[in-house]
Amino acid sequence: MPKPPSIPHRPSKRLAAAGAAPAGTTRRARPAAAKTGVKTNTLAADGDFPGFALQDLQGAPGDTLTDRTCQKLRHALMTGALLPEQVLTVRGVAEAFGVSLTPVREAVQRLVVEQGLEVVNGRTIRVPRLGVETYREILKIRMELECLAAKEAAPRISNEEIERLDAVMQAHLAAIQAGDAHQTLMKNSDFHLSIYRASKQPILIRVIESLWLRVGPTLNLLFPQYCGSLTGHETHLVAMDALRRRDGDALGQAMRDDLAHGSRFLIRLLKP
Repeated sequence: MPKPPSIPHRPSKRLAAAGAAPAGTTRRARPAAAKTGVKTNTLAADGDFPGFALQDLQGAPGDTLTDRTCQKLRHALMTGALLPEQVLTVRGVAEAFGVSLTPVREAVQRLVVEQGLEVVNGRTIRVPRLGVETYREILKIRMELECLAAKEAAPRISNEEIERLDAVMQAHLAAIQAGDAHQTLMKNSDFHLSIYRASKQPILIRVIESLWLRVGPTLNLLFPQYCGSLTGHETHLVAMDALRRRDGDALGQAMRDDLAHGSRFLIRLLKP
């Protein structure tokens, strides 16, 4: 495993020189598409992480503060709560999560190894921005693995989880109609990842989650044009029908179609 870069102990001077907010806050770069009025997930400060509270994380027995801090940062990346090129500070994240600096530094080091975060010039912690070729490669892998996980999930998922996913799908639709980018991404990730986790294939799930970790921030670029449409909701309707019929092939195809629709829009935005 490669050795991650050292993590800064204090906010970068470069950040201050660029007109950033005081220490402990985060500047958030807004994608060009977000200028059209749809509500976006704007973080005024590191303490304003959407999602769930750190104390609410259901970690495994014996999880350390570093484990739980890493878990929440992973969640923020996978669900698009952080934007491409967004800058974080160790102190700001520590204050937001109510932990000391050490578990934040250790969690960031783990995520740098997973390429969910990067350290620029040895000092600045930043969310990477995917290039189009990297995105294409990740997409090809996701197409195969997420389709496989969906096929495995269809016969295993519980009736109770199917009913919960129906409610998630309706909440996803409501978020689209309200123009709420953050809730749309949250509900979309809940819908997809819950299906994959129902496959009960831990190695497969971990690989899929590592890919979502890298792609999640980029999904913000779907707003408002693509996610202002109901294309994503329509593919979720097909997926729900397949789930109720326990049809793994149809469910896998629905996941593949959902990826294909969104990716065509994203690739146009990522091209230089």
